[in-house]
Amino acid sequence: MNDRLLMSIDRRLALLTASHERELRQRLAAELFRTDSRAAMWDAIDGARGSAEIGKAGGVGERTAQLFVKELLELGLVREISGGAGKSTIVEKEPMGDVEWFLAQ
Repeated sequence: MNDRLLMSIDRRLALLTASHERELRQRLAAELFRTDSRAAMWDAIDGARGSAEIGKAGGVGERTAQLFVKELLELGLVREISGGAGKSTIVEKEPMGDVEWFLAQ
């Protein structure tokens, strides 16, 4: 397939799923990212930052960030990259985690 055809297919899929994507984001914001701090911590999760850095991005302490990360792990929205034994837990977003969370609601 050529690039133009693939871009056309991608665009059409995006248009078909736009309302679902919007509803997913609204539900995440209302039910999980209830504060600006939680939303900022979610945005800071990149597979490289530890909970201390994630907390700093959200303007909260490391313990609050750890609890948020634990909640996300339990919900299947992120997966652990490294951590344990006094080290800050590093997580990355689960590629389909938000979709699976949304569908389970």
